[in-house]
Amino acid sequence: MFVLALRRLVVDLRWFRRFEIEKQFTGRLLKFCSTSTGMDQVLRMDSKSKALYQTIHSYIVHNDIVSNDDWYCFRRMLLESLDKQNTVDCAVFKVLEENCYFELGVSYISYLFDTGLDNPVTIKQAVHLLEQCFLKDFEHFHSGVAIQLLEHILVMEKSFPNFFTYQKAIVLCMCGHFRQCLSMWSSVLDCPTKRRLISTLFIAACRYSNTASIWSMRMKSPYTLSASCHMEMSKYLKEQLQKNGEWRSLRELDRYVIFYGESQSCTFDESAVEAFKSYFASFSEIKWSVDCGIVTDNGCCSCCSSPLKQLTLSDEDFNSMKDELVKRIVIGDSVYRQTSPEEYYRFRQFLNRNDPFDVVVDGCNVAYLGGPTSNDVYIRRITRLVRLLRFELKFRNILVIGRDHFMRFASDSLRTMAKLFSVSNETTDDAFVIVAAVISGKHCYMVSNDQLNTHCHKLYRPELDYFLLWRRMRQIFSEQAEPNAPRHRTLQIPKPLCSNVDRAYEDDRYHFLYVPTETNGVDDRHLRNVMCIQRLTSDY
Repeated sequence: MFVLALRRLVVDLRWFRRFEIEKQFTGRLLKFCSTSTGMDQVLRMDSKSKALYQTIHSYIVHNDIVSNDDWYCFRRMLLESLDKQNTVDCAVFKVLEENCYFELGVSYISYLFDTGLDNPVTIKQAVHLLEQCFLKDFEHFHSGVAIQLLEHILVMEKSFPNFFTYQKAIVLCMCGHFRQCLSMWSSVLDCPTKRRLISTLFIAACRYSNTASIWSMRMKSPYTLSASCHMEMSKYLKEQLQKNGEWRSLRELDRYVIFYGESQSCTFDESAVEAFKSYFASFSEIKWSVDCGIVTDNGCCSCCSSPLKQLTLSDEDFNSMKDELVKRIVIGDSVYRQTSPEEYYRFRQFLNRNDPFDVVVDGCNVAYLGGPTSNDVYIRRITRLVRLLRFELKFRNILVIGRDHFMRFASDSLRTMAKLFSVSNETTDDAFVIVAAVISGKHCYMVSNDQLNTHCHKLYRPELDYFLLWRRMRQIFSEQAEPNAPRHRTLQIPKPLCSNVDRAYEDDRYHFLYVPTETNGVDDRHLRNVMCIQRLTSDY
């Protein structure tokens, strides 16, 4: 009945002009209702919601320009069939945003201002659409609409305190009100909200030529810039070069390099590479060479052979991570989830009696490389790996943590080369491996093929980010542990991790790591592409 009612209202009001209503709309609607729409759960609940989504989509596809009167008629008939104002409005916003009809989206927000935009959920959806318009289709962004949305939020937050915190900050960014936004940043916004907001704030600062507000921010929590931020920065730098000269443009570039260098993830892609090539080609007085290469195994640029800046973890961040690891991974809700209080106490006493270790080996993980076998073969696999650690890689103080059922067969040679600690078969031994490694200090490595995801997800940010960075810097992987396996397959020492971007002041050189278009699912640990920028002249 709902589908037929929608079909009748479309015909009666002649909304879908320029195509055959009777045949095409019915066919599309029935086809749509039998397939997934890609909408969220609110709009996927039943056939009514699916029909609503398709009705809106069909309407906007065939109407490039919609007046307030058109919106009024269309919305009124939808409400007669559905009778839920916020559901209709959110569905319209969702369809417009998903299909990038931002000009119509701004038009619909303006129409709702006249009818009374007083539903909190609808206001949030309107802000989201306007933010996407600001980021993806700035040509159709309307600052006046943003200002009106801000006025609605200021009125509504009196009745709904703390409900619009993120939306208020976003709209302030889009309006260019950076002073108010930064005031919220320091006193109101929590860390997750800051991480969501930072890219929009960065892009707005570039567009409003107010990057000083970004450079002055004190980022106390980890953050990541979106790929669009680099594209926007390249445009801003080129504008500064044309308006204020090469000197000032380079100063802004250096500030951007510092800010991006402190971010968590590499988001510089091949589009950004091309944009920055164009920027450096715009210089007239200073000449630059821009080349693309790889990071060598020893952490140098293949284009200029210069060593790249390596990532580090500060003592403060490392200690914070260490405390959270013990608290949430070993102890958690109950120490019995991983071990027993008596065994954990015995383990801590063992660590206290010994000097900090240089490397901790996950004995179980290494022993089972190659598949299940006898206990003496397990021990031979561990002994082979420890011998490599001790005599080829020169690790002095080695700890092997394993299970009782095979560690009791450890040979005298293994006991001579390494300290051993056995846990019961019921204990989660990799939790002990992690704790032993971090308690030994920042220098200590860990040998395991386990990604430890079941443990790291118990952490919260920023400690989770610190742990992931530490794991990338200190985890040694092993493909094989058989006696005849070559060393490069037995132990894979982590390569130096380079900063997202590096500025060498002594010879005016920049290096940007970048993500290639075809990554094939490769994670940041294997990111090796680098853009090398070198100054060719010495006179400014």
